[in-house]
Amino acid sequence: MNSEHILEVRNLCKYFGGVKADDHISLEIKRGEIVGIVGPNGCGKSTLFNCIAGYFPPTKGKIFFDGADITGKKANAVCKRGIARTFQLTQMLPELTVLENTMIGAFCRTGNAKEAKKIAEETLEKYDLGALRRLRDSPAKNLTTVDKKFLEIVRAAATKPRLLMLDEVMAGLNSSEIKDALVIIRKLRENGITILLIEHIMEVIMNISDRVIVLEAGQKIAEGLPEEIVHDEHVIKAYLGDDSYVKDNQS
Repeated sequence: MNSEHILEVRNLCKYFGGVKADDHISLEIKRGEIVGIVGPNGCGKSTLFNCIAGYFPPTKGKIFFDGADITGKKANAVCKRGIARTFQLTQMLPELTVLENTMIGAFCRTGNAKEAKKIAEETLEKYDLGALRRLRDSPAKNLTTVDKKFLEIVRAAATKPRLLMLDEVMAGLNSSEIKDALVIIRKLRENGITILLIEHIMEVIMNISDRVIVLEAGQKIAEGLPEEIVHDEHVIKAYLGDDSYVKDNQS
């Protein structure tokens, strides 16, 4: 494994019976990168995340993280090694407070409640999530949609990951909230966390990604710089549908 790569996926396949959710996908993520993954619904993006994070064992292929083979490792073991993820649908415990939910992530690093609380408080402070800090003692069920999204991110950050995988964290957010989310993601990178994100909003992908990977029908069909991807004819046909995004951003 190349030492500059924090993650390498080699010919990963995940089959569900006769359905090939992911079919021989290979990718490499450099330390400190922000890499976007795009593709139509059902193309295998979340399945790829689930295999990397240890929720599904791959049918075939290998996954290497920071030089170690983590293929088939359980989710808790993968998280302890330094990979965290969020989910499309928020997975918080509604009756627990914001701080307590964040502490759940911190328990990945310590079994001591006092230490977990300290990690959670430091994480809330570090990423400048004002509303969450103010509401730290409020039940998570009382949060707005955007604050639930941000809590999902901050709880994952409390595991102290080196690689954070974000699964459609922008879904349901308005333009102002998306800008706030982008600020948080950049702060995560500034704190040494590599970012791999699934996103459907092309403006977000173009704005924040160093590279973009495109999936279709469980296969990788393109990879490159954002400005290259939006001009790729195969990507336009398979995912963008037409070249309206390109035209809109050239006018």
